[in-house]
Amino acid sequence: MFWGNEYMTVWLINHSWESFCRTHEYCGFMVESERDKIKVGEGVVYFGQGLVFGVFEASAFPNNEFKGWQKIYPFQVKLKPIAITKMGLIAKPLQDKIRAQKTQGGSQNLVELTENEFNQIKEAIEKGQKELSFS
Repeated sequence: MFWGNEYMTVWLINHSWESFCRTHEYCGFMVESERDKIKVGEGVVYFGQGLVFGVFEASAFPNNEFKGWQKIYPFQVKLKPIAITKMGLIAKPLQDKIRAQKTQGGSQNLVELTENEFNQIKEAIEKGQKELSFS
């Protein structure tokens, strides 16, 4: 994906709707090495419980700045909104992608997406679609 003049990675971050409702400005991780895979300017798709909540750009990496979640997530990503859904975008293909990565021993909290996947998610949110399907 292009953000400016450089190729950037896009990440799917798997958290709960409750965490998202507490703040749209941050997402957090318990493990620093997961958070540190993300770079400033990269795309973030905030996802949980089968729904996409929004599309963001990573803007900073504070530690323990936001403390409003039920769990402690000390390693945080500050988010700049690009497109946010009101009720969530049903996204079964993304749930399957997380499940497949977890089955292969990968993270269930952070999954790399393609530029095409990101663009289709962003477009679905902007069009007010209720469900995501990749073409």
